[in-house]
Amino acid sequence: MPKFIYNATVGPDRLVDATHSPSFPTMETAPLEIWTEIFAFACTDDGTTGRALSAVSRTVHIISMPLKYQSLCVVGPDRLLKLLAVLSAIPSETRRVRHLFVASSEKGADVRGGDHSAERCRQLHIDPELDVTDQALFRILHFVSSSLETLHIHRTEVHRPSILIDMELPRLSSLTLHGTFQSTNLRHPSTFPSLRRICLHHFVHHPVKFLEQIVHAAPSMTHLHVPQCSFSTYEIQVALGILQPAGDASRLPKSLRNLVIELDPVPTSLDSWAGNIRGEQCRRKFLKIAQRDTRVRTVDGRNYWMSVAEAKEKWLEDISC
Repeated sequence: MPKFIYNATVGPDRLVDATHSPSFPTMETAPLEIWTEIFAFACTDDGTTGRALSAVSRTVHIISMPLKYQSLCVVGPDRLLKLLAVLSAIPSETRRVRHLFVASSEKGADVRGGDHSAERCRQLHIDPELDVTDQALFRILHFVSSSLETLHIHRTEVHRPSILIDMELPRLSSLTLHGTFQSTNLRHPSTFPSLRRICLHHFVHHPVKFLEQIVHAAPSMTHLHVPQCSFSTYEIQVALGILQPAGDASRLPKSLRNLVIELDPVPTSLDSWAGNIRGEQCRRKFLKIAQRDTRVRTVDGRNYWMSVAEAKEKWLEDISC
């Protein structure tokens, strides 16, 4: 019985008889599933590999098309608008973005209008008078919501309206956010049924009901990485079950396996002895909590904000694991 395989050189829907194919498989005779697996492993960078594969040959272009946008890195509002234009123009079955890194430019410019022409914004249904990045990001996430698994957003200049994000992303399993959020009138985040890993950086105020919102958003989370200011030592002990609350209180899910708390940098200034003493006392309390619960680990926080380049490098490490 002849064996039929996919041959992209004779058309995207053609099968050819491989009975008389060469002993060593060629690009045209090797099973499609093998090339798909190879390209899937290869396309776990900032999008460079996907673009390069599409330019190799017609065969590779056809086979790799569903994986071309699997992993994308977008820095700055201009590139974000370009990505939005691309996603708006391609069929939904090729918008299979699994890993996405979005960042402001290194200069911190989240542009409101700026150099973006009114015509270009109109074509993309963007209001140039409002924050262009916010609108473009929302539209992009809407396009890729059914496939997105890893999302890393580095926006330190803009206060987001929610501790996490307010959008349905059913397959999202890992979320990293750099930047602050509004201290009042916070929106309740969406629920992410597949979200396992949450990593938050770059905020300094103690948010109201932080743990309540996190637990609501990620009821199945296994890893949580947050700065010390996310909660008081009492709140986290109650959430971990170390202390019994006087009333209702949020409890971290039983699925949690790892809680990393970034401790504030050791103060070096002599301007406020009282502040330094309080900071050191709080630091010691968190260290004791880590000794009592093996799920908790403390790390020294940094006294500067992670750059876009550093954040991107960490994202690439995460998605290549």
